[in-house]
Amino acid sequence: MNLLVPIPATANGRLHLGHIGGPMLRMDVLARHLRRRGEQVRIVSATDPFDSFVLLRALQDNRSPEEVVEHWHALIERDLRAVGIDLDCFANLLAEPWATRNAEIITRLMDDLVAEGLAEVMREKFLYCPASDRWIVGAWLLGSCPTCGAACASYFCEECGTHYRPEMLADARSRFGLDEGPVEWRELPCLYLRLPNTEELTRRMVDMGVPQEFRDIVLRHIATQGPLLRLTLPGTWGVPYEVPGSPVPQVTFTYSVGVLAFWLLCAEMAGIEPGSESRSVASFGIDNSLPFLLGGLGMGLALRSVRPLDHVLLNHFHTLEGAKFSTSRGHAIWAEDMAAEAGSDAVRAYLVEVDPARGTTDFARPAFWSYVDDVLVGQWQAAVHRAWSGPMGDADPGPLLQAQARAIDPAHQDLVPALAAVHEWVHAATPTLSWLKGFALLAYPFTPEFATSVWHAVGGSGAPSTSVLDPASGSSAEDFLLRSPSVAPPRITFARSQ
Repeated sequence: MNLLVPIPATANGRLHLGHIGGPMLRMDVLARHLRRRGEQVRIVSATDPFDSFVLLRALQDNRSPEEVVEHWHALIERDLRAVGIDLDCFANLLAEPWATRNAEIITRLMDDLVAEGLAEVMREKFLYCPASDRWIVGAWLLGSCPTCGAACASYFCEECGTHYRPEMLADARSRFGLDEGPVEWRELPCLYLRLPNTEELTRRMVDMGVPQEFRDIVLRHIATQGPLLRLTLPGTWGVPYEVPGSPVPQVTFTYSVGVLAFWLLCAEMAGIEPGSESRSVASFGIDNSLPFLLGGLGMGLALRSVRPLDHVLLNHFHTLEGAKFSTSRGHAIWAEDMAAEAGSDAVRAYLVEVDPARGTTDFARPAFWSYVDDVLVGQWQAAVHRAWSGPMGDADPGPLLQAQARAIDPAHQDLVPALAAVHEWVHAATPTLSWLKGFALLAYPFTPEFATSVWHAVGGSGAPSTSVLDPASGSSAEDFLLRSPSVAPPRITFARSQ
């Protein structure tokens, strides 16, 4: 069994193409590849209801946080489906039974950390507004990153991945300025994770193939702040946990213990029993390197009762016309809108072509539509139509399928050469009827709608599967193509630019 866990989306807005092009699409491509060759897969995720930006959205919309989460959870699920990403379970963690189980798992992990001496009390300073009785934490906190100087909010910098304590920020201030009243620094005790063996974490990251630049974010944090990561913060929105000596209520931090709890909960959602044979893969972006690697992975290694992940898929930012996608600023193209305009397959193929795994990449409409016109319509679609009118021929996609499988494998995933195998198949030989089957198999992880229509047109059933290439299956290429080929050519799914 393969358990695939994309990062949970914050339930404060829809999914834009930056979300899709990073963690979400890479997991769906992997899932379709594994199912294509007959493996069992469960792809499971959720929305994060306890990110502080949910509270900010609730204030802006004059809604309760619960209403905000319920509203945006449904729209996020629609965005995923619009680009062909169908999860086996996509949970609202405020809905039962997952709300109770999530709280139980987080509380158990916290108790275990305390019992094993991995959690310690640290006193730190927070801004506080007496007039509004508000602790300036999470989304309410603004300032400049102590590492790179970029403007940032909450507890981490999206530019360089640094996590910091509020008192470390330059120009720390409230999002509301002085509208609520003056603020002052007050000291509180909070719980922090202290990893006992950072060398083990470093070895594990190397063994998992985590790129050096992502490891450096973790190592820089350890060098400057020690092997420490926040476990609690003042507030009431989240899973409560008692901190010795704290005069105010505190909740657990969604970007540390919440990460590990999420992975464990996803295994339950997938029906995977503890100790059973399975392979687990998580995906996330560079801004979440520290909570997922130091928090989720490091904490899992320290708690010997928790099985750590097998693989992680990481990506850089995907920008929109040179600037970072931003839900809060409205600088975004929403996934469902773009899929309605261009078709889900076109969106998927282009986002893979400019995959942000190697570095920051950019989405620009002119480049996107040129790709659709020149590559998807002018090359792929044209080749399929030529093949439909051609002879039976002979074509073996086996070598390219093997190369593609190596590129998609989570141990060293690189989707650009995986997609290049489709381009090579399109250009390498004269398209024939037999060629169509290879095209459907190679293109399926990236453009499932178009590939499945080709598959069905030549007599296949269900989703494209490499089982037809297995002599033990009892079928041959000729049998497959002569069973009941469609009268009509494969359905067109690529729209030309206007």
